Amino acid sequence: MRVKEFFEKEELKHFTEERPEGFEALPEVKEGAHRVQFFTDGKRWLFNSSKRCKKLLALAETAARLMEEKGEVREEELLNLFKEERDGKKMEERAKLVLRALKK
Repeated sequence: MRVKEFFEKEELKHFTEERPEGFEALPEVKEGAHRVQFFTDGKRWLFNSSKRCKKLLALAETAARLMEEKGEVREEELLNLFKEERDGKKMEERAKLVLRALKK
């Protein structure tokens, strides 16, 4: 799937503008103009990130869903979902950013 298709079919259900009450904030990770931060209450996962990069938004949304379902996220899993995306190197960089943000 491509990121464009992801946004045509899906919506950002785990995106939040600010830290929700009762949620633990994981450290924010920044790289250049990109930033991402996850929040969890032990069961649910939410995130906040720069809105400029659709790749980052799609990967962070997917990662939050996987954390709720499985409790873990692997880079291969994220990248396989978006393997049709043209710029694989950028997707790989954004996936690494998301995974760094998930580490406590």
